[in-house]
Amino acid sequence: MGKRGKFKYYIIFFLCFTIFTYGFFEINITKAKDVRKKSKFTIDFKLSPIDFRIENGDYIFYVNSKVIDGMKVKYNEVFDDIYNRIFSKK
Repeated sequence: MGKRGKFKYYIIFFLCFTIFTYGFFEINITKAKDVRKKSKFTIDFKLSPIDFRIENGDYIFYVNSKVIDGMKVKYNEVFDDIYNRIFSKK
């Protein structure tokens, strides 16, 4: 089996994995609120304002506008600190 034969298998595996993950997220996002409350694993997604949450029993992973704003502030602080250390006169 040459490179071309292996590449076909990689493409098929990638397509199957993509379809599986898309279906998994689509089913979890479109569940009814009552069913979501009973489930130990839930995914919530809203575009306006940005809110993406993955809840798994005890742990919650989230990305929302507050996190993005916090990242901007921290980035600016680090940039200013580096800039001041490089260009400050001693």
